[in-house]
Amino acid sequence: MPIKMNHVEAAPAAGSVTTGLITSLCCGGSLVFASIGLGTFWSALGLSRYIPQAMAAGALCIIAINYFFYRRAAERVCRAGDASLMKLRRSMFLSAFLGLAAMAAGFVFLEWLNHGVINPRRLLAPSAFVPGVSNSHLLYALASFAVLALLWALPFPQGGAGAASPALRWALRGGVFAVSAAMIVFLIVKAMPG
Repeated sequence: MPIKMNHVEAAPAAGSVTTGLITSLCCGGSLVFASIGLGTFWSALGLSRYIPQAMAAGALCIIAINYFFYRRAAERVCRAGDASLMKLRRSMFLSAFLGLAAMAAGFVFLEWLNHGVINPRRLLAPSAFVPGVSNSHLLYALASFAVLALLWALPFPQGGAGAASPALRWALRGGVFAVSAAMIVFLIVKAMPG
């Protein structure tokens, strides 16, 4: 299979967007399942209590999909002697960003539709940035983009010597990885019902 460097590959981009849209159902799934007669089943699962955990799991799945696909492609490119790894890396980030954007947009839309349009009597604080979406839920959606730093910190094949020394590059990547992982764990733990 030839590797195209000028655009995002369809398989990881479609997987990212699909994963993002499925993850966004953690809160708005009640609307979708109620429309097909399974609203009670969805409510019994009680997934709306685990919004931050679902968003973190979805974001990590999106990163995994892109990292493993593009890492294998980069290894093939390195073996072939091609030096276009930066284009491949940019495609990986764009594909991951598309999945995260689909997840955040789908989540905010379904949350707004559920709490701002269909059930307006449950309208949250009038100071909410998006009516019907609590600011903390909006923060979780935006915080999911922090996993892009985690994606950057993961090891990726290097075609040639970079500007920085390997020790400095590994230290920087390790620091970004640790900070991103700590932030994700902190948000998940902080959101746990007490």
